[in-house]
Amino acid sequence: MDILLLAVTIGLFLALVYLCVLPVAADTGDDLGDGQGQVVIPRPVKTSSSRPRTWAFLGVTAFLGLLFLGWQRPSPPGLYADLIRAVATAITRDPVSVNGYVTRLRPATQFLGVAYISGITVALRASLARRLAVLAHAVLYAAMSTLLNVIMVVGALSTGWAVAPLGIEATVANLLVGGLVVMRITFTTFILPRATTVRKRRRGRAWDSALAGCAVLTVSCVLLILYGFIALPANSTSIWQVFVPLYALSILFALACAPLSLSWWTGRRLPVPGEFRPPVDVIIPAYNEGSNISRLLASVDIAAGRYGGPVRVLVSDDGSTDDTATIADMEMAHFRHAFGEVVSGPNGRQAVALNRALAVSSAPVVVRIDADCVMGPDALRYCVPWFADPDIGSVGAMEEPWAEHWTWFHRLRVLETLFQFRFARLGQSVVDGIVVVPGTFTAFRRAPAMAIGGFPQGMNGEDSDLTMHIGRLGYRVAIDPRVRSFEDVPRSAGDFVEQRTRWARAGIHTFARHVPFRSGSAGPRVWLWTMRRGFSWFSLQAGMVAPIFMAELVMTHPSYRQNVATFAFLYALAGTLPLAVSLPYAIKSRQWRSIAWSPTWFAYAFLRRLATLEATISLPTRPVALPALRRGTYRHRQAAAAPEQATAIS
Repeated sequence: MDILLLAVTIGLFLALVYLCVLPVAADTGDDLGDGQGQVVIPRPVKTSSSRPRTWAFLGVTAFLGLLFLGWQRPSPPGLYADLIRAVATAITRDPVSVNGYVTRLRPATQFLGVAYISGITVALRASLARRLAVLAHAVLYAAMSTLLNVIMVVGALSTGWAVAPLGIEATVANLLVGGLVVMRITFTTFILPRATTVRKRRRGRAWDSALAGCAVLTVSCVLLILYGFIALPANSTSIWQVFVPLYALSILFALACAPLSLSWWTGRRLPVPGEFRPPVDVIIPAYNEGSNISRLLASVDIAAGRYGGPVRVLVSDDGSTDDTATIADMEMAHFRHAFGEVVSGPNGRQAVALNRALAVSSAPVVVRIDADCVMGPDALRYCVPWFADPDIGSVGAMEEPWAEHWTWFHRLRVLETLFQFRFARLGQSVVDGIVVVPGTFTAFRRAPAMAIGGFPQGMNGEDSDLTMHIGRLGYRVAIDPRVRSFEDVPRSAGDFVEQRTRWARAGIHTFARHVPFRSGSAGPRVWLWTMRRGFSWFSLQAGMVAPIFMAELVMTHPSYRQNVATFAFLYALAGTLPLAVSLPYAIKSRQWRSIAWSPTWFAYAFLRRLATLEATISLPTRPVALPALRRGTYRHRQAAAAPEQATAIS
């Protein structure tokens, strides 16, 4: 064996990994904000209702799929296999054994990665230079994938382990590599918020990380055993190896919540309402919410009556053009248990409205609820006692859909919230790993919120950012299943995708602010679930390309046509783990109509992936510039923005 060549191969692979991590770790001057409550970046571009860029992405990936499957001289899979064979043979000097592995290679995941990067290159709103820079990442991904597979072949031949370096193990590893490459694309291509400047003061809680690590390790071992049959030679050409591994990371992180959720249900200790009834301020950002504000305020008054302590309601009217403020005044005049006022100001978007109300508030505990929601009758009664514990900084509720007339989206949202809140977030709370307490209902301590500058302005995801900062300051975040809040749900596919596009963009913005490479790790919330969010960008978009590739494979290869039903079944089934988890909860709560619609879950999941794509292509892109020029531009922009920032902060 050529040890020197092996060392060079490993070193080159690690160098490319470092090349991916470097821009993620390096802060840039794109954001002219203060790193706390002010984010100054260009706004995203609103997606057109006809979605031409989304169609362009799908068209490019479809064309590349036909090219990948139909080009024969030379064939792309053959070229890829020959390259791996040549390098691995040069290292091991054992062409026969190497060929035994290479002949089983099915580079479907690699194609999906290259197709995704190529599709994004076309769909972006960017200059030609920036598009070419993005396209270069396809070469980077192919190179890293090749080196990784070579290392796995050599490792298998050297150790004699019964593994399949070009099967399921390599597919999962390639997903991780794809995640790194997509993170590099994100941080080099788009204008993102800078890393938070809030100092990390989280107290050492080794038990949280140890327990989270044990959960991930346990589930990983179980998945490797279950996936073992996929790696068998008999299954080397099976469609299982083409599509199921795409969801391996999602399955891993979802199931990691299983032992944690079980731990919560078996060892839960919920605070009992008692004499601890501090003043509470309820802040409500409202813009043209005349149709629901009365219903919300009535629900808050009922919740205040059951709570028994002083409750003040602050409706922050964000320049509404309807009668939101008038209706709110009239409803609060009839309060029996709470009291309140309307705080009006010019339209400045949601974070501005929230900070306007937060500045007027004075209670130690603040509850934020969106104006299109309804508060559960026992929400205040059960959430406030948590704050008797000085370690608790924020408390979240069980979110549930609400509407007078339910649609398909309401039914599927029921199943989604059952998984997210009754299962995943309860498990995450055991190790203080919750990354977002949604703005549909969040209770938090006012003091730390004011210390970090309130809700960040200029970015999506102010609720997630507040959750991350509260954890960063050393407080724990809890979820109480007794606390309920009822949210509005979009009623059309266009509205649904638009909402989820904002949510996905919020995930990207928050990730940029709190990624551990830039901001340090503050427990499992950061090193596990925040990083999971970053790696999921690749698998989500590859999952969009997969059904197109599947259809093309069936059309161009007659031998696969007999497996059409199996292909469709696997694609629909692979993304239904959340559905499988939520069904027992749905049965317990007698959500029979939602259960009846569960076979259509795959369509709901596809729309969510579509929103992730549209969130990406709606982000403003950075110009391509030399480092020296970029530093000069940054200093010039900082100097120009300094007076403006001072005014905004004051």
